[in-house]
Amino acid sequence: MSLFVLLLRGLMLAGLALATASAEEVDVEKRGVYAQGGWSTLHRGPANRKLVRGVELPTNFRTWTALEGASVLTAPVMSPDGQTLYVTTGRDRGQANLHAFTLEGEALWQSVPWTGSEVGVDPCAVLSSAIVDSAGDLYIGDCNQLFAYHGDGRMKWSVDLPSVREGDWVVSEDLPVNALTTAAFTRDGDVFGVTNFGDLVIFDRETGRSLASARRLPGHVPGWSEVMPRPDSLFGDGLIDPTIVEWAWQLLFGGAMPSANTPAVDLETGRIFVAATSTTPGRGALYGLDIHRSGEGDAARVEIEIAFTTEMGPGSGSSPALSPAGHRVYVSDETGLFYGIDTSSGEIIWTVQTRAASAAVAVGADGAIYALQAFGPALIAIDEAGHVRWESNLEAFAGTALPDSFWLGTPEAIGNGNPTVVEDRVLVPVIYGYETKLFGRNVPWPVRSSLVAVDVATGLGVANVLSLPDDSTGITGVLQDGTVINSLGTAMTSGLTPLAPLAEWLLPRGLSPLRPVGGIHVARPAVER
Repeated sequence: MSLFVLLLRGLMLAGLALATASAEEVDVEKRGVYAQGGWSTLHRGPANRKLVRGVELPTNFRTWTALEGASVLTAPVMSPDGQTLYVTTGRDRGQANLHAFTLEGEALWQSVPWTGSEVGVDPCAVLSSAIVDSAGDLYIGDCNQLFAYHGDGRMKWSVDLPSVREGDWVVSEDLPVNALTTAAFTRDGDVFGVTNFGDLVIFDRETGRSLASARRLPGHVPGWSEVMPRPDSLFGDGLIDPTIVEWAWQLLFGGAMPSANTPAVDLETGRIFVAATSTTPGRGALYGLDIHRSGEGDAARVEIEIAFTTEMGPGSGSSPALSPAGHRVYVSDETGLFYGIDTSSGEIIWTVQTRAASAAVAVGADGAIYALQAFGPALIAIDEAGHVRWESNLEAFAGTALPDSFWLGTPEAIGNGNPTVVEDRVLVPVIYGYETKLFGRNVPWPVRSSLVAVDVATGLGVANVLSLPDDSTGITGVLQDGTVINSLGTAMTSGLTPLAPLAEWLLPRGLSPLRPVGGIHVARPAVER
């Protein structure tokens, strides 16, 4: 058993009422493609900013949970009226993997159970959020198909995704895998995606008809990620179908597949930004893609042009995110090097070396970016010009949450999910626990999970907003009324399951290790506004 893999800070892999405050939201409303429910895709909107403006976070919440026993690794998304929540899971045959709930926790419908054939949404949906259009229809990819549903659960259409080619990693002989890591809408309203092996697909949103000939990005298929070995207990006990656990691990760390992140879309220019591999072995690249649509109705066709290719360091550590002005796109490589890239030319304007984990950044209204770090201070802030503004150390919060331990030392705060910007605060999931050296590796001992607010100007911790029952390993969604939605990914807790008995003995009296729970955690304002 590989104990040292349990440093899982880097596993990071969602809206109510019409929101019109930010530039991104105005773009979405103007284009009329993405739903205005508040969180319509993995990183909230097409620019991947995870920026929520005009919200005052409540001080008291009433909470509900659902889907315990299943890992949820991506963001739940919302219907246009902000009243229905759509969640994906990655469970085995005989179980459903797309779920709809009211904002108060009532289960509305779920996709038909996956049978191991083409029926039902299969487990690869666990690493793909649905995307929701202005009509309330949703589109979700799994291992080998793209599904379209109406908001009431009726099937709209389904299409096959491209098959793997010679030289691609065959995840399973029984389950072909060439999945989408969350689709996107083009400026014209078509459904676009990049499969894990770099195949570009685009479909008519109403009919599912393919609009472009098969094309693959030119990057190479990389070897398996060696950032850290996978613990045998990871996502065990039915949290995720065992068939795809290694695929999920590699995808989270950008290994074995050319494309492991979500495209960003500039709805003003129509350009799409994709992080994938370069043609140079061991290198990553950011691709700028232009979509040219011609014809109408059944005669409509699309040509996808590679406008620029910007080579980066190894792999891609984050999904691209656009600045509010749309002139920069931010992305990192697997070494934590961040790039500020001109969206028109693809020129690298600046780079900043960080200890960033494999996670998507959040972008503030002023263009500053906020990233989770794998080692040292939990968060780093970089301004629009590429200067480090601050690094946030939350050890004081850890010292308040937990006592010193005779065996494990002083408590620590471990960043555990993608940051989200809410006005003048950055929200980040944090694990309070301890870290020790074991066989020359850092091993975390998680005790409590909390959503922490950090001041955007200073990087100082402001408050523990709410407690979570499990590690996040995912995304924090914030709605316009102050509702907070967290996916519970279980990456740290499931990976640590074999150490739990030892932790019970080592932890200070009265403390117990966090155990894997999974599902979603929804915190609603205690007083309706």
